Amino acid sequence: MSGERGEARSAEGDLQEALAWGRQRLEEMGVFAADDGLRWAAAHGLVLSVWRNGPIEDAHAARPTRRRKGLPDGAMFARNTWLTRQVFDALGSDDPYRLYRLEDLILDREAVWPGCGGTLTDFGWGFLGEIQKHVKKRIDQFAYCEEVLDPEDFLVFAGAPRIGTHVDHYGMPQWPACVEAALGRLRGEDQEFWREWGELMERVGPAPDSVTADLGTAGRLLLEAPWELGSEILGWFAWNPVLSRPVTAA
Repeated sequence: MSGERGEARSAEGDLQEALAWGRQRLEEMGVFAADDGLRWAAAHGLVLSVWRNGPIEDAHAARPTRRRKGLPDGAMFARNTWLTRQVFDALGSDDPYRLYRLEDLILDREAVWPGCGGTLTDFGWGFLGEIQKHVKKRIDQFAYCEEVLDPEDFLVFAGAPRIGTHVDHYGMPQWPACVEAALGRLRGEDQEFWREWGELMERVGPAPDSVTADLGTAGRLLLEAPWELGSEILGWFAWNPVLSRPVTAA
């Protein structure tokens, strides 16, 4: 029994050490200074762990078949940001089963993905069993941690950048600066950007007409609901330096 108690104390110490490290890193990322920053970070981290960094990546990398649609970068951009918003909203609720409702949402095989024109079955055929197994395992892990941690520590645990949380992704502290920088670059205002990246941007090709025709609307949607732009437009923005953070935000 004494050995078991010692192991429990050691595990508790490891957890507290991890939480202290996570809190420090999130502080350095500006999470605590941003409005609802910790909840956004937790939503981002949870989506990465439960969804993005899992078997869906295999489907994303695989060639389409007669049964499975291709899953390009733009569709992943739309899906990941939409899920991040759903998780953010869920984490603000007092529903004791919120994580399991998110599991049902993520694994719904028939619901059409906003901005993508397809379902989990369409995009994940051939990987559905592995996706389900991964999502359920991760949700169970987070549900256990939610039981044993106080509410703020749970958000720190979920948002801690142990799995690659990005400070400049949708919902995170530097996302507004990235969107504003992109709009300025598309207006031709950032000459340093065009000197550095002009040749690459020529290869990428011009921004979609619907973006340049109304930069204000495009910027608002990028900031608040990127999936509403649709996967084809988001495909232009994905991995595009036009959305990189400005030097002052580095």
